[in-house]
Amino acid sequence: MMNPIEYFLEMLEIPSVSGKEHRFSVFLMESMKNLGYEVKQDEAGNVIGKIGEGEPTLLFMSHIDTVPGEIPIREENGRIYGRGAVDAKASIASMILAGSFLPEMDINGTLIFAGVVEEESSLRGIQTLLEGKLGANWAIFGEPTKSDRICLASKGRLLFKINLKTEGGHVACSWAYKNSIELAYELWKKIKKNVEVQEKTPFFSTIPNLTQIEGGSAPNVVPSDCQLFIDVRFPHLVKSTKLLGIIEKTFNEFKEMNGVQINYEVLSQIEGFRAEKDSILVKELAKAIRDVKNKDPRYIRKTGTCFMNLIGRWFNIHTVSYGPGDPALEHTNDEHIEKQEFLESIDILKKTIKNVLRQKISKRE
Repeated sequence: MMNPIEYFLEMLEIPSVSGKEHRFSVFLMESMKNLGYEVKQDEAGNVIGKIGEGEPTLLFMSHIDTVPGEIPIREENGRIYGRGAVDAKASIASMILAGSFLPEMDINGTLIFAGVVEEESSLRGIQTLLEGKLGANWAIFGEPTKSDRICLASKGRLLFKINLKTEGGHVACSWAYKNSIELAYELWKKIKKNVEVQEKTPFFSTIPNLTQIEGGSAPNVVPSDCQLFIDVRFPHLVKSTKLLGIIEKTFNEFKEMNGVQINYEVLSQIEGFRAEKDSILVKELAKAIRDVKNKDPRYIRKTGTCFMNLIGRWFNIHTVSYGPGDPALEHTNDEHIEKQEFLESIDILKKTIKNVLRQKISKRE
């Protein structure tokens, strides 16, 4: 058994910005082999390790890339600082280390760890992984929830890229032309009005966001092209197809009214997801948290979107999101994790593996 803190610090020392994960992947494969895993890499660059034998199978998954931005790695006041400390190398390290104890547990069952590339950018890694044949009975997606919290639900996402074209011309005769940027903003306001639904809490609300707007060729030219990016987050009770229908109707009405060209592309379409609180997976993870931390776990919902949604729906298995670290620190310059929390999460996941893999499985469990 390697020293957990040293292993984690080695991870932080190796940059793995999205799209540039190769060096970190090599480190993971070598270290996992030393811990007893059978390891391979798929065509997208995902790292997949297996340990144990037979059924049932528990899948641990997290993403191995980070956002850009260097944070000096240091230990201070019981904390470890560094890019990826929270999102999500603490989850990666705790999952791999916990899984390495499976051969000592004297139980039948298999643990698979999948480290996914390009979560922060293209999503190429998860798309390739879903098309593979992992064959698991349960799954935990590793991302920060804090070690005493289990994420049971996450919102869905629609990401649109919209191109609007008009006939532009000289601003000295601006009245003779249609300004693509002004019209694009009017289109955005109509989409927002037609799609937005405010409920009692943000989690249950449908919230469209204008995230980028680009257009124009020169300061003295009425713009003829404008590009919008619109990101819609919606709860699991809302279907993405319904939102697509509303948006397409808005496009068609706007084109007819204003005589402009509108083309759009759906860049991301992920349904919302809610786990079943009474599943074997949730019960055993909750029991492990009680045993290690001497407190009842909290069950949370996230207003973001994560791979838990895709794993649970694609493989039709019970799936939750869990991992050490404060999610409020993701992507920040203050990214750090408490050492004690990281070490506790290893023990929690060890107990979860042992108790879950001892279960008899039903058709879905």
